[in-house]
Amino acid sequence: MTLGLAGCGGGGGGGTQATGVAVMPALATPAAQSNAGGPVQYLSSTGPLSSSGTIPAGAHEAFVAVMSSDTSTGSAFQTDSLVVQSGTVPQSVATRAQSATRLAAPPPHIGGVEAFPADDRALLTRLASIRTGTSSAPAIRTQSVMPSTLQPGANASLWVQQSSLSGAGRTNVQVPSTLLVQSAHGNIWVDNSLLSGASASSSFSSSALPATAAQIASDFENAYASDTAHFASPDYGTNAPGLQPQYKSCSSGGASAGTASAYISEPADRRINMLVVNPQNLGGTGGYFSGANMMHQGALNCLNGGSTSYESNEAPFIFVGWFQRNGATYELQEDLVRSTAHELQHLINFVNHTLLAPGASSSSFDGNEAPFINEGLSMLAQDLAVENMYGSRGLHFDADDALARANAFLANPASFSITQFSGIDSSAWGGGSAQYNCAGGCYGGAYLFQRYLHDRFGGDAYAHAMETSGVTGAQNLQAVTQQAPGTLLDDFALAMAAGTAGVTPSTPRFAFGSLSLTGTYADQFGASTSLNGAYAAPLNASSATVTAPVGGFAFVAVPAVPVGGMPVQVTDQASVSGFGMAAGLVQH
Repeated sequence: MTLGLAGCGGGGGGGTQATGVAVMPALATPAAQSNAGGPVQYLSSTGPLSSSGTIPAGAHEAFVAVMSSDTSTGSAFQTDSLVVQSGTVPQSVATRAQSATRLAAPPPHIGGVEAFPADDRALLTRLASIRTGTSSAPAIRTQSVMPSTLQPGANASLWVQQSSLSGAGRTNVQVPSTLLVQSAHGNIWVDNSLLSGASASSSFSSSALPATAAQIASDFENAYASDTAHFASPDYGTNAPGLQPQYKSCSSGGASAGTASAYISEPADRRINMLVVNPQNLGGTGGYFSGANMMHQGALNCLNGGSTSYESNEAPFIFVGWFQRNGATYELQEDLVRSTAHELQHLINFVNHTLLAPGASSSSFDGNEAPFINEGLSMLAQDLAVENMYGSRGLHFDADDALARANAFLANPASFSITQFSGIDSSAWGGGSAQYNCAGGCYGGAYLFQRYLHDRFGGDAYAHAMETSGVTGAQNLQAVTQQAPGTLLDDFALAMAAGTAGVTPSTPRFAFGSLSLTGTYADQFGASTSLNGAYAAPLNASSATVTAPVGGFAFVAVPAVPVGGMPVQVTDQASVSGFGMAAGLVQH
């Protein structure tokens, strides 16, 4: 008999209810939260800082998890101190709790983390300051760097936002680039430094170029087909709500130059631009999407000054790194398959939330999706794009990237905050200290949360609703699922506990759906990735103090339960504010 115990935020009752949200029809009927017996259940709250229950007689081992239901967003990594008391010393037998260092390093071929997360809140907040509310003046626009005629062979010095590996600061640089190929829905550009010079890649040599170009175009079209089928369309018309408000437009020197829409009109051919860029021109990091490229430079000129500088290519753009060290086979058959879908989801998310949302014409509208949701959806997009390309071979998950980052999270969940999108990666993942946008566990945790929600709330219906609900962040989660966001985090935690313990719950809310947290998944190259379940630190005494992150959780394993069972209590020491705590039980 295996048992798991979970401490969850929000008293098990669900965190803070969002208000002012137009609630959409539920995609699944949630089971009522209950303390009744069963294979998975919440324990009783004995106060705002304590939850308790009893591990029944006959159970052999247990998992105790402490989770926070805090759904506020930010970048700070904070931990709370909690005491787990068993009341009885567990029997002294070998524990099956996994080592926190069991995942020593990421796979050697895994691509770099995004240059920065998809978070345009600072830009959108500043943009609101130049809104005029008038529409009589003519639109003013500065010269675009894009050529007037786009056809293969065209050249442009494209603006790229360069970021350091530490994420500190961004610098705009112009990267000479060539339009390599046009596909049905994309203009595929390549960084000229990959074509010639010291950084040239053999994949772009004259003999290899046609095959490379064709495969990159195929990868893009695969991502486009997958993302538009599962999420939403990137298209928008001249009547889009976000195009209607007028903003100040400025010359390159910042002088007022009339008013205009802040956002560009969609290209007549509706193609999306993708630049395959040398990672050196990204500061050594991976790709990115920025809403700045969807804006007129004239509007951005009004915001530039001091240490802030925004530059736009005035075209829908995504950027993906080309990591030559991985070899052409891996880059063309995995890295560009998943990264193109990842960045394209960000673009679709921005279009739907910032331009197409009904409230986008309102002066108080915030169209920026919370990074932990946006990045989780993009990680989910990787799974779906890999399945779209290789599903006929039985591949349904992005084993080489998404599952590798999931393992980085599962190796020590207490080191990562889901909602703050921050945490402490192992040194092998470039961590060692708390970081926002951390390469392994931040993306892995966000992915697992969205994978769970996608499978629980109707698959494509959920993914599409998350793009088109008209709201963002915690309000988006509530509008789409009709569940309080804190409750979703609690249920997610119990689903991880059940999945790790091998327990089959009686309700889908506690099931992980299509992904087994202890399963092994093949990739397209004949190798495989095994998920190891969530790490739980062993409890070898009657009480232990643990730390768990705000917006995250930690697991503790009871190595062996006495024959007669044992009481368990989790008490929050309130070492930080806003944690929120409850407990739950998984048994079989």
